[in-house]
Amino acid sequence: MSSAQISIPAVIDVDAEVSYWRQRHADGNLGTGSFGHYVPWIKFACDSLITQPRASDEQRDEMFQTHYALQIMPRLSEEQARQFVDECWEHIYHAGRQDQASRPRLHARV
Repeated sequence: MSSAQISIPAVIDVDAEVSYWRQRHADGNLGTGSFGHYVPWIKFACDSLITQPRASDEQRDEMFQTHYALQIMPRLSEEQARQFVDECWEHIYHAGRQDQASRPRLHARV
């Protein structure tokens, strides 16, 4: 678990997150693949904060692993999905004016 206290934003607007990332994709900031490849990970990032607000980074990593394993023909590699979820959390915390040090982080796999 990270040393920072876990604190999630009071409001997480899933639709606003999807819109934000859709615009980033349209601007060419997410690569050339379909935006649909990113949607499950935006929803995972939001849902994991909403449904498990007190989860440790390790627990979130386990949830990520399970979610990734359940993907049928994932369009992002595990590393790409992991990095994208971290970027989503970073944006959610920035948009919610939360301390970035308190946001969850997925551990990089070797």
